Formats: sequence, structure tokens, C-alpha cells
Amino acid sequence: MNRKTQTRDPELTRARILEAAEALFVEKGFSAVKLSELARAAEVTKSLIHHHFGSKEQLWEAVKNRAFERYFTAQMAMLEEAGEPDAALLRRSVEAYFHFLRDNPGVVRLFAWTHLEGDSHCGELDNQLVGAGAEWVRQTQLRGLLRADINPTHVIAVFVMTCTQWFEAKCHHQHWPGMGSDEAFLEDFLKIFMEGVTPRE
Repeated sequence: MNRKTQTRDPELTRARILEAAEALFVEKGFSAVKLSELARAAEVTKSLIHHHFGSKEQLWEAVKNRAFERYFTAQMAMLEEAGEPDAALLRRSVEAYFHFLRDNPGVVRLFAWTHLEGDSHCGELDNQLVGAGAEWVRQTQLRGLLRADINPTHVIAVFVMTCTQWFEAKCHHQHWPGMGSDEAFLEDFLKIFMEGVTPRE
């Protein structure tokens, strides 16, 4: 299928714009990418980008949501299918997020750019997942299976920020003396984290 035919297909055009935008945003961040550059990479006009996304800012949000959607879908399914809240699901959630970041370095770079550029806008998927996770932690606390003296959202924040920072700064800390592999770090972090949220006798 040639580009002219694809341009007449709104879904293919939208997908091509998203793919081109993700590649550029991963490489350069949001601020350094010009709309004209996006149009050239996607082989469309700037007006077509505006037609599908409204603005570069809205395209940026769409790229972030698209990159995060795979993890969001899997994690929400894990929460919905878990049954009664328990500590084991928290451990599996940490492992799932850690492995998602390990397997998707482009997503790690997108996250890094949002932090570097002071992007304070949390995507809808991000807010929804954190809210669902925090509520699940609260329900587990009510059952006496996690410490009740910790803010549920902080429980989510601790493992999200630790996993994210591990991969964002890996080029630096991987050279520290005695530093282990990804899986070795994850195993040790889980020991510290799960012990920290376990109710005291």
C-alpha cells in the first residue's frame, strides 16, 4: 500500500503519525521536536497532524498513553482478576512494572524526558492505575495484611519511583562496585519493600 492510499485511511495515518512521533520524542524529548519535523518523519502535512491530534501537546499526550497502555491493560487485568486483596499481588505488581520497564527502554526514555522537561501532567491512564492500585492497597490494609500506618498511594509511589529510577539511571549505577544484575536488584528490593509493608507483630 503506497503512502497516498494510506493517507486516505484515517486509522493508518493516525498510527503512522504516532509511530513517527514516538520515535522522535524518545530521541529528543518534547521541546526539541518541531511540528514540521514530525510531519516529515510521518510523511504527512502539518495540517493533517492538527486534524488528528489538535496540537503537538495533544500528540505528546497520545504518545505517552500509547506507550503506557500495554502495561496499564495488563496491570488492571491483574487487579480485577485477583480476588481478595493480599500481599502476594503487591509483589507481583512490582515484578510486572519492573519487567515492563526492562523490556521497553523507549518508555523509560519517555518517562525520563517528562521528568527533565518538568511535564507535570499525569496521563489519564496513569492516574486511573495509581488510584486503583492505592485502593487495592487500602483494602489489603483493612484486612490486616499490610501495615495500616502507611499512605496507600505512597506504597505505590515507592515501588514505581524505585523501578523507574533503576532503569533511568542505569548507565550510571551499573558501574558501581558490587552492583548486581537487574534480577538481583529486583530480588533485593522486594525483600526490603515487602518487609517494610508487612504488619508488625
